Order: sequence, then C-alpha cells, then structure tokens
Amino acid sequence: MSSQIQIEFGAARRHRADGRTNDADLAYRRAAELARSREDPVGLAHALRHIADLGLERGALSEAWRHASEATDLYRKSSDRLGLANAIRLMALSANDPQTAKSCWLEARALYSTLGVAAGVNECDSHLPD
Repeated sequence: MSSQIQIEFGAARRHRADGRTNDADLAYRRAAELARSREDPVGLAHALRHIADLGLERGALSEAWRHASEATDLYRKSSDRLGLANAIRLMALSANDPQTAKSCWLEARALYSTLGVAAGVNECDSHLPD
C-alpha cells in the first residue's frame, strides 16, 4: 500500500476519532480513489469497507451495501480473512431482506470462528435465530 494511501487512512482515523465523520468519509474516498488508480485491491477493499461502515452509521443502507459488497468481492481474492469477515458483517447489517442478512451472518460467523475472534462470533450469534 502506498504512503499516500496510508496518509489518507491515518487522516480518516483521526477525523473519525474526533467525531468528524464527513471528513473521515472524504479521506476514505480519497484513499479508495488512490487505491483504484494504483490497482491496489486490498487498499481499495479496506477503504470501501470503512466507507460502507460510515454509510451504515448515516442510515444509507443501499450505499453501505454497495460498498461492502465491492469490498467483499475484493477481499475474497486476497488472503485477508478478517477483512473479509468484517466486510460480510457490514453486508449483513445493511441487507434489505432477512434471508440475505442471515446468509451473511452465517458466513461471517464461520470466518470469525476460524480466526478465533470471539467478539465477532458473539455478534453474529446475536443476530441469528436460536
């Protein structure tokens, strides 16, 4: 990942920590543009996942779904299983129908379980029927 992309990620994290979500969103979008232009699929997936998360916070479910879906497709081609689980989690949260959400929760749960991420497994379980 290039230093310019890392600089944008750093700025986005600082903005988000300061409660400046609009500025964080812009920084993540700049990172996504840079990653796309430099053919950096993992950097792009990471930026898109954060853009999806911010969209979800705003209640922009279709936007969150779109970005999380693209991030998921990119993560599937990488070795970043945690990034994949996190992107699928965002798809579950932004899904517009219960069956799609359930499918996403089950897949994310399996990944979190394999990775030993108990908090992720617990969150997935909380969204799945008994």
